[in-house]
This record gives sequence, structure tokens and C-alpha cells, in this order.
Amino acid sequence: MPEAASSGSTGGRLGPRAFEFFLGRAEPVLERLHGRELAREVIADTRIEHARLEPKVPDIGGTANVFQPVMLLNGWLVALHFAMKKRGKTATDAVEIFRTVADELLRTIPGPVLRAVGVLLLSSPVRRFFARQAARSQNREFDADFVWKVESTPDGEFSFVFDECAVNKWYEAMGVEELKPHCNFFDVTYSRLMNMGVDATETIGKGCAQCALRFKHGRQTRA
Repeated sequence: MPEAASSGSTGGRLGPRAFEFFLGRAEPVLERLHGRELAREVIADTRIEHARLEPKVPDIGGTANVFQPVMLLNGWLVALHFAMKKRGKTATDAVEIFRTVADELLRTIPGPVLRAVGVLLLSSPVRRFFARQAARSQNREFDADFVWKVESTPDGEFSFVFDECAVNKWYEAMGVEELKPHCNFFDVTYSRLMNMGVDATETIGKGCAQCALRFKHGRQTRA
């Protein structure tokens, strides 16, 4: 089984402009929560950390893998966490910045549009797409990849069940296991706004044997 290559700037869909856009949204959140001086220091240091970490973000199949952007985003999160940790802040603090930025960005989209996207993401064609992606993961082509399957129930619940979690592997490789309990924070954020009803209480990062994202449209999100 080949080891995952580093993604660098070519393994996914998120490039330098996207990273700088994120920093531009993160700085006022940092300033609001932790003050102007710390915000400026953290943003500058996050750029440095990201330049160091980006080549280490694993390539788990590039654009052929729907979850490659997840790994690139987690490269941003780990860089932000390192920059904040140097200044006495916790993993929870770093995740809160990311969560707030994601929430604010999504809320710039009208609610009805978000909810329509939520319906689309649980539609039959999209479910079939995810089933194909999950089947491919069973080949274990990349050591750092997710290994997962999809499950459905007669009452409409649709689940991603991960036997191996690439995000948690990445956190372990970077020595930031304190981030593991927060590994699915973005799923919780978009689920609430898109009315996708995810139950994300079962995670490897919290000591469970597997991670599960169990969606049911219209149900209350649980985390």
C-alpha cells in the first residue's frame, strides 16, 4: 500500500487565495474574542505555520477524492492552532475561530437557499455519488485516507461511517491530538444551517471505535 504523498498546493481545490480569504475573515473574529494585538500576531504566525505545514498535508487522491479539501482545511486549522497555542490559547479556542468564520460565511447565504442545498445533499443522486466514493476508499490506496461506508435506514437516515478517519490520523501525525474531539465541528455547523439533522455524537476523536455522521433531513442536529 503506498503512503500518501503530500498535497502541497496541487492536491485539492483550495489554493492561496482561499487561504488568504480565510485569514481575512478570521482576523476580526480573533480581534473580537482576544484583542487586536494577539489577532495580528496570530494571523502573521498562521501564515508562517501554514507555509511549513502545507507540504505535509497528505494527498488522499486529489480531486478524485471528495474529502481532499477537508484535509487542506485541516491544514489551515492546525496552522492556526499552532499560532494560537504559542500564545497560551487552547485547541477549543482555535476551533471556535474556525467555527465562527464558517458560520458567518454560511449565514451570508439566504436561509432558504441553504436549506435547499441541504435537501440536495441528501438526494438520491448525491447519495449514489457518496456510495461510489465510499466503495473506492475500501481499496485503501492511500494510508492517510478515510476508510468508510454508507448506510441507510427505512426511515430516511443516511450515514457516513468511518472505520479510519484521515483527520484524526493527520492530527496524530502533527502531534495535536487535542484537536481530535473537535474533528467534525464543520459538519455540525453546516448541518444546523442546512437543516440536515446530523447526529455526530459518535467519533473516534472522543474515544469511539468509529466515526459516524448520521443525517436525517429536518431532525435536530446533535454533537
